[in-house]
Amino acid sequence: MGPIMRALAMLAAAALAAAPVAAQSPGPRPAARTEMRVYDLGLTDPGVAADVVRGLLSPEGRVYPDPAQHRLVVSDRPEVHARVAEALRTLNVAPRNIRIEVTARLERTDRERRLEGSGTVGGGPIRVGVGRRPPPRGVEIGGQESRARTSVNARQQLLVLSGGRASLTVAEQVPYAEWLYTWGVTHGLWAQNIVWQEVGTSMVVEPRVLGNGTILVRLTPRFDYRAGGNSQAVEVNELSTEVVVREGEEITLGGVPFRDADFRERFLAGVDETGQTASVEMTLRATVE
Repeated sequence: MGPIMRALAMLAAAALAAAPVAAQSPGPRPAARTEMRVYDLGLTDPGVAADVVRGLLSPEGRVYPDPAQHRLVVSDRPEVHARVAEALRTLNVAPRNIRIEVTARLERTDRERRLEGSGTVGGGPIRVGVGRRPPPRGVEIGGQESRARTSVNARQQLLVLSGGRASLTVAEQVPYAEWLYTWGVTHGLWAQNIVWQEVGTSMVVEPRVLGNGTILVRLTPRFDYRAGGNSQAVEVNELSTEVVVREGEEITLGGVPFRDADFRERFLAGVDETGQTASVEMTLRATVE
């Protein structure tokens, strides 16, 4: 190769070296690093904690409740774990006692109907009247209806650890036992061949102090009865309901939405000392100690 050709080759090589390298399309970004961490829940309900954590997770994050060990297993990025830990610290309040005060009023309305008759008879100038207000002549029959309301008040007090449970008596005898029995059979609470006796009703109360100072109260209707010589208690979990109240706030249990108005009306009823049906009106107040 002559000197000119060598010079041209060197210029071409220099031009190629100076030319910009064509941009290459970037490859897929590496997946974000996730970590698996275990969170002990103390007295915090695993279901409540899991619901809170799910709202904090990234798209690839996962939460696995472990109710048996009272903990959560969470898989996500480190920055998400920081948010999860902070949220669980808010939920994990120190154990506290909750005083539950319940006022129950057994109320019966009595109706009385009274018929009265009066009349006047006579011959000539003599007339004889019969009744409290005899008419000038003939017979009159009238009537009146009166109502009397009778009520009996009772108080119950319970001291329950936050996250614990207790039961409140609603009625020691139920007036609608046949209706409630059939309702229980159709909802799978007991077999149709069960013969129950001494049927009473109660309410299972599960209070929990929330991080913001309010109290979550879970209410579950329960039947208490004897069958085959043994005491039985069956909770109606499908009608469990939760209400959030301020400390010291009074709520009426008759207003709690059990989703079945017919059941609620018959469940909140009892038999008074005269053997008559009476409605049970209950109010509940919770305070933290």
